[in-house]
Amino acid sequence: MRIGLFQFPASVESYVGTCHQASTEGFRAIWSPQISGLDTMQMIGVAAREVPDLHFATAVVPTYPRHPVALAQMGLTVQEISGGRFTLGIGLSHKVVIEGVYAMSFDKPARHMREYLSILMPLVHDRKVNFTGETLTGRVALQIGELPQMPVMLAAMAPSMLKLAGAVADGTILWMTGPTTVRSQILPALRAAADSAERATPKIAAGLPMCLTTDVAAARERAAKEYVVYGQLPSYRAMLDAEGLAGPADLAVIGDEAALRVGVERMREAGVDEFACAPFG
Repeated sequence: MRIGLFQFPASVESYVGTCHQASTEGFRAIWSPQISGLDTMQMIGVAAREVPDLHFATAVVPTYPRHPVALAQMGLTVQEISGGRFTLGIGLSHKVVIEGVYAMSFDKPARHMREYLSILMPLVHDRKVNFTGETLTGRVALQIGELPQMPVMLAAMAPSMLKLAGAVADGTILWMTGPTTVRSQILPALRAAADSAERATPKIAAGLPMCLTTDVAAARERAAKEYVVYGQLPSYRAMLDAEGLAGPADLAVIGDEAALRVGVERMREAGVDEFACAPFG
C-alpha cells in the first residue's frame, strides 16, 4: 500500500514546500482537492517539476463545472509535465455546491457521470471520442502524443458510482469511509462491476484525518468541530452510518505512533491500495 499525504494547496510556494517536506519524510504521494482556492492541477504541474520523486493526484476535481474534453486536456498536460506521475481523481461534488454555487442542475448524477466518463476515458486512452449523450457531447481528436497511461479514479461511494468506478474507471477515491465499510461494501461492489466488465479489480484510494497526540480526548473534540460538515453531507453521512459511527470525529485516527500505525494497517487489511493521511491538530 502506497502511503501519501492529503494536502490542500493554499499557495504555490507553500504547496511546493510541503511536497518537498513530504518527499523527505518518506511519503510517496500527494493527494489534493479542488474546492474554492487556486487551481489544483496547475499547482501540481509546478510541484511535479520541483519534486521529482512524488506521485501526484487530485482528490478530487468536480466534474460539473468542467467539460470532459477540457479536463482530459488538462489532465494529460499534467501527466506530461510530471513524466507519468499523475492520477486524475474526479467526482460529482455535492448538490448544495453544484446548484448553489454554479446554478447547474444536479438531476440524475449517475447519468452525468456515465456520460462524462464516456467522453473522458476514450480521450485518455485513445485521444479521440465521438459521443453524443443526453447532457454531454464530445466529438474531437486531441493532438497529444504518447504518454504513460494516466489513471482516472472516481470518488464513488453509492452503488451506481461504484459500478462505474469498477466497470469504466481505474478505481475509487474514498473520504470518511472506514475499514469495515471498505471491506464489506466498497471492495465487493468494485469487484463485481469489474468482473462483469471482464476487467481487473480497480484500485481503492482512501483518506482519513489523523492526529499524533497524547491528548486523545482534546483531538477528538477538535476533529468534531473541524470535520462537522462531513457528518451532514448525504454521501459521507451514509458512509459513517455504514461504519456504525456517530460522526467524523469517531473515524479520525488519533493517538500515539502505535495507534496511528494500527489505523493505517486496518485500512490496508481492508483492501485499500493508496492511503492518504490528512493531518490535523
